[in-house]
Amino acid sequence: MKSGTRSGLLRVAAIACLAVTAAGAPAAFAAPNDPSAPICTMSYPVPVEPFQTPASSDVFAISSSGAVDLKVHTNAGTDFAYDQKFTVNWANITTGKSGVADTSAQVKGPDNTLTVTGIPTKPGRILFNLGVFNHGEGQNYTNGECSVEYQAS
Repeated sequence: MKSGTRSGLLRVAAIACLAVTAAGAPAAFAAPNDPSAPICTMSYPVPVEPFQTPASSDVFAISSSGAVDLKVHTNAGTDFAYDQKFTVNWANITTGKSGVADTSAQVKGPDNTLTVTGIPTKPGRILFNLGVFNHGEGQNYTNGECSVEYQAS
């Protein structure tokens, strides 16, 4: 009898843990809606051999009237200019609507900004798959990627 009671208590404890984990999961994965806080940060090497110089990009989001503007701020890690492409794949988990967008520019030095504006997400929970793809001279490529959930208004 004791082993059955102990087994039952363990099952109840396991279910309670799952319920707490499930209830807390959305908050843990939801991105902040503070436009001054990045929704994700990507780190990668500069696309110059020997690929040891670090570079990074922070992505910021602003949402209003059913559209989202994304801005990627890149510290290129070098004064050597290289091409950068910022890509956005998104899906509105609430409505099922989805789409893609991208933009490109040359980057160098610590202060570069690429923007994608007017993404027609509509309000709801949005899953963003974001990427920066860098191309230096010849066959030198690097990239950074992240996925984040965001609450659009």
